[in-house]
Amino acid sequence: MTFAGYVKGEELTSIYASSDLFVFPSPTETFGNAALEALACGTPVVGADSGGLKDFIQHGKNGFLAEPKNPEAFAAYILKILSNDGLKKRMGEEARSYALTQSWDAIFERLLSECEGVLAECSGERTA
Repeated sequence: MTFAGYVKGEELTSIYASSDLFVFPSPTETFGNAALEALACGTPVVGADSGGLKDFIQHGKNGFLAEPKNPEAFAAYILKILSNDGLKKRMGEEARSYALTQSWDAIFERLLSECEGVLAECSGERTA
């Protein structure tokens, strides 16, 4: 385990790309840019099943979502990835593939679609 401190740019990219996995236990992260950056570098993520991470961590595909504030669940997923080179490699490939589909336009389109869906539901409730 490495605590790198504050890094940015190419150094950060190099750290992500050379890592076996990225662990992101915060249950209050609203978007999860750091986790998305790790995915973009082909690094699987073990994150809290909460907040923005649920939108792009595909459980069992490009990482795992663990129950928030449950260190045993996090440890189990970490060990599962670290003890299986084939799984780690596949998840890393899936992570990079998924990240390449993301752009600000795609993210905002999805957000707009979700907002429109909520508005449609609210409108339906009022007329019923």
